[in-house]
Amino acid sequence: MKTILLIAFATVGLYGQSLPSFEIASVKPFDGSRQMAHGLTSVSGPRVTMTGYTLSGLIQYAYDMRNYQVSGGPNWITSDTYTVTAKVEGDAAAPAAEVRKMLQTLLAERFGVAVHRESKEFRVYLLEAAKTGPLLTLSKAARPTMQMGAGHLMMAKVTTSQIAAMLSSIVGRPVLDKTEIAGEFDFTLDSPDIAMGRTQPQDEVPGPSIFTAVQEQLGLKLEGSRGPVEILVVDRAAKPVEN
Repeated sequence: MKTILLIAFATVGLYGQSLPSFEIASVKPFDGSRQMAHGLTSVSGPRVTMTGYTLSGLIQYAYDMRNYQVSGGPNWITSDTYTVTAKVEGDAAAPAAEVRKMLQTLLAERFGVAVHRESKEFRVYLLEAAKTGPLLTLSKAARPTMQMGAGHLMMAKVTTSQIAAMLSSIVGRPVLDKTEIAGEFDFTLDSPDIAMGRTQPQDEVPGPSIFTAVQEQLGLKLEGSRGPVEILVVDRAAKPVEN
């Protein structure tokens, strides 16, 4: 059964309570023919810059969704690119969760974005502990980090839910965390299926498939299944006026 939750956007929420918003913000078209950096986020103290994002990408960031979780809206939300430059109030950086909420408000104000949530059944992978038990290392890192290249992935200070989200981008299908493992971990993973930044053809990068690598190197496993996945449907969006 579909579960639909309508989300109303305004700068003032229920009972007159103001929604989080940036102190100042600008949205400008991004010229990919003159600048090479796409989909990059930079945070420097209270300043946040998101360079070369499509509106779909901005929505994914704002609602902490993956690409397959956003649907609907006009065609241009996956092609036209923008740069968002914003500042939060004060001199310190805001928590990531707060920045996401501020971006939600910005998208409603500048792009007229309105969305609703649905739950749909998808072919998924379940991330579970292997029979050998997890081979994850409890993290002592000060902050989350990630390095990804041809056939190699390193992540630090991440939860199993975050591992599942990253694996989803590699296998091209939703990965649901069913490990029930608490904590933050460091790990490395080597497989030719890890494609970002690849400089060699896949068959020239040595190593096991991502499914074998997850089991042998992380002590986890990916099991094919079907399950409910939350979807964000874009009901309305309009191109912003440059500012």
